[in-house]
Amino acid sequence: MNGLLIQKGGVQSSIQDAGRVGFSAIGLTQSGAMDEYAFGYANLLLGNPFNTSVIEVALGGLSLIVKGRLSLSLCGADMKCTINEKNVPMWNTYNLKEGDILTLGFATQGSFAYIGVKGGFKTPLQYGSYSTSIKEGLGGIEGRKLGKGDFLACDNVLPSARKSVQRESIPKYGKEITLRLVLGYQSELFSQEQQHTFFTAPYTYKGEGDRMGYRLCGEKVVSKVSGILSEPICFGAVQIPSHGEPIVLLKERQTIGGYPKIGSVLCVDCFKLSQLKPGGTVKFEVITLEEAQAKARAFYSFFKF
Repeated sequence: MNGLLIQKGGVQSSIQDAGRVGFSAIGLTQSGAMDEYAFGYANLLLGNPFNTSVIEVALGGLSLIVKGRLSLSLCGADMKCTINEKNVPMWNTYNLKEGDILTLGFATQGSFAYIGVKGGFKTPLQYGSYSTSIKEGLGGIEGRKLGKGDFLACDNVLPSARKSVQRESIPKYGKEITLRLVLGYQSELFSQEQQHTFFTAPYTYKGEGDRMGYRLCGEKVVSKVSGILSEPICFGAVQIPSHGEPIVLLKERQTIGGYPKIGSVLCVDCFKLSQLKPGGTVKFEVITLEEAQAKARAFYSFFKF
């Protein structure tokens, strides 16, 4: 059978697509690719539909063997990728044959990389998605991270012309990012002074984060209330618990929560945040709802050809 045999699963590698939509009412998290920019290009290079399943590699350490032949793409964090011990660049496609060995080292820039194959991986569709949610035991391979001996079946394809992402479109995963945020109605729970602190003080990501969200360290921001009635939480929502440090909620966020939320980060900026390594600096700035909607439409219009 054609596909990829896992030799080493790395820190946390899993099958992901764009995530589950429409199931938060029954408590299922969205899940899906943490960085939809690199994920989108991994599929675009192969001519796949945007929502085609890929391997998401968190932090690196993955090694696999090719069975049969396939066209494969590599996008995202710099993980010192090799094919048969020869260094190859990210943001490219490759034609691989029986016995070829693909290895991704540990990330030096960025945190998440994506491996796409023509047509995606043949894993079970659960609740409308192929995405793995480890905490819920759904999707991918038995709802868990990939490990030695796992086999990921895919189509046997003829060799195709090699493609690559243009240099100017390849992101530089730096140590400083700005997150554009749409203020929500709960911003009224923070005084003008507290909002000024939030938007002027730099915050540091010290590695306190996972697929659920990233906690940022810095100047404390205090709400006028200690809590609110639990309500649904959107992608990018910025909760500020009693400790006063913001938490940006990401793909495997809880479906409801009771901490005050100052607003929500633009989706495309959440993708940048996911690639920020510990020690990186974050600043927030306000964006209007109309501007945020326009930027999100432009992003998805580009990838959903």
